[in-house]
Amino acid sequence: MRKRFRVGFTLVELLVVIAIIGILVGLLLPAVQAAREAARRMSCGNNLKQLGLAILNYESAHRRLPSGYKGFPGIGRDNEQDYAYTIPILPFIEQGPLYQNMMALARPSGIGLPRPWAGTGGYHDAAQEAWGRAQRNWTVDIPAFICPSDPPPPDRGESPSLLNYKASMGDTFFQNHFPAREWGPRDNRGIFHLNRYLAMGAITDGTSNTVLLAEVAGGGGPRDLLGGVAQGIFAWTPAACLARVANINGRTQLSGNVRQVFRPVSGRAWDGRPYFSGVTTMLPPNGPHCNWGDGDWNESMVPASSFHTGGAQACMSDGSVHFVSQSIDTGNPNAVQQQGNWDGGPEIFSGPSAYGVWGALGSRLGGEAAASITQ
Repeated sequence: MRKRFRVGFTLVELLVVIAIIGILVGLLLPAVQAAREAARRMSCGNNLKQLGLAILNYESAHRRLPSGYKGFPGIGRDNEQDYAYTIPILPFIEQGPLYQNMMALARPSGIGLPRPWAGTGGYHDAAQEAWGRAQRNWTVDIPAFICPSDPPPPDRGESPSLLNYKASMGDTFFQNHFPAREWGPRDNRGIFHLNRYLAMGAITDGTSNTVLLAEVAGGGGPRDLLGGVAQGIFAWTPAACLARVANINGRTQLSGNVRQVFRPVSGRAWDGRPYFSGVTTMLPPNGPHCNWGDGDWNESMVPASSFHTGGAQACMSDGSVHFVSQSIDTGNPNAVQQQGNWDGGPEIFSGPSAYGVWGALGSRLGGEAAASITQ
């Protein structure tokens, strides 16, 4: 009698194989996601280093660091507009043609740059309309400005170009949106300030001990810690900002008034105001972002933040990039680093930071002993 050989698999065997494959996929998926995030974090760090080196190359060419943002005399159609550090460093990140196109329109020789919020789907002013090439010259996303881990904001109407890498204003919050010598001696302890072009010698704490840039996430919702902004913080202490963190419907979110959707902190790469292009070292990475007023034109307490696990990256003034833990020492949140009033003083410019290791790394002239940024 001939033996009959079975061809194929039974239903039970197929189900067992499918179950095994599902288990393997479930085990491998977290590893794949972790590998993708590691690649995004590495790309983000490379962007940060590229911008840090661009700023240092700018300093080599001009013997001064760029200003945090540009006030009078203006280069835009409106003299009042403040433009970010991102514009002058464009030639140093292989964006020379874009820079030349901008400067051809900038005042005093041109009609003036568009307003920083002139976007593709939002407000358009006469300068942008006169351009005719706005899509290529103003409303352009530059990869070196964007961290791939940060989701894009949902409303791009007034965000012509995104920016995740912010200029360090140090460990101070008091009137950091005014020029350095307006309303008294408003001269913050960080590297960047409006209309202030520092020489490298002004970084007396040492370039390896002073933050130049740090990443700031902006793709979260208005009440999220990452991307949200608590508004109406009428106090100078980090504690006042921390008090706006609350448990809302089982989630850790910002309470009270928060930013409007069309003002994402990762929007407006060309806008030099602290809200859009600055970072402070008063709160730990991934802490709450707080604004003095109810818009984007006042003092801003901007912590470093990212969608990387456990902290954010910072570029030091020597061009080195480090990952900063969100558990880094930030000192006394009830302290006021700079005292002052609208009549001009007194203010404290030098001396140790009240905000621990992170505050010390943000100050360029605190005189603290070198501390590890990886605490």
